[in-house]
Amino acid sequence: MTAVGGAPSGASGLEGARVLVTGGGTGIGRATALRFASLGAHVAVLGRTRETLEESVEAIRRIGVEATLCVADIRDQDAVARAFAGLNETWGGAEILINNAGGQFPKLAIDLSINAWRSVVDLNLTGTFICSQAFAASAIARQIPARIVNIVTAAAIRPSKGLAHTVSARAGVIALTRALALEWAEHRITVNAVAPGMIDTSGLVEAELDGDASIIGRIAAASVPLGRAGTPEEVAAMIAFMASPSCAYMTGETILLDGGYALGPGIHIDRDGKYA
Repeated sequence: MTAVGGAPSGASGLEGARVLVTGGGTGIGRATALRFASLGAHVAVLGRTRETLEESVEAIRRIGVEATLCVADIRDQDAVARAFAGLNETWGGAEILINNAGGQFPKLAIDLSINAWRSVVDLNLTGTFICSQAFAASAIARQIPARIVNIVTAAAIRPSKGLAHTVSARAGVIALTRALALEWAEHRITVNAVAPGMIDTSGLVEAELDGDASIIGRIAAASVPLGRAGTPEEVAAMIAFMASPSCAYMTGETILLDGGYALGPGIHIDRDGKYA
């Protein structure tokens, strides 16, 4: 029996499960794909860039499980439908969906064009809905229990300057998570989200830090209570846990994984009890 079906077939309960990871070619997506593979799951990765997807597939297969790829833009409903149809035909479909694909860039709200706003909302919110809808339709048609885990951001809970477009889109995904969890519970589909804080990925370095990886450590030391950035592997471990039988009774929830970032720096009081 698969992980989602109830009785675990391995120590993690994920052995033999079929998982689709969007944005599975790089960063958190690739780490997540490899995490599931290491737990015995078979993994499909979906994204726009075939080359990076092929690299992920090769790495997954070296672990000893099945792997396949789907080239599609999550904003294109027809392309996503074709990808799911192909996956259903060749693979029998997936029972776990990880909505990881997305993107952002820093821009102060006063300088943000409406096209830039729409592109981020379309990619992060609309793309998540399109993939979730296609996945749920397949799971309902097959009458199987299923899991969806959405990847958002801790900034949707504690905003940062220059990310109004991103936090709005990701906060929309948090609301969407709850709405879909309510609608699809009767079909035994759970929908949850994980909200990572600052995660040390090449995408973050290139898109937001002008290629300077050293900035991550300085920002984390100043803004994260645990004093460091997280790793893609730490996020992947949480995602796999949320998709496992251990979380079968959880739905509609968003779990922060941010080293305490959303708590804020707090008010500092010295040892004499005075405000510092």
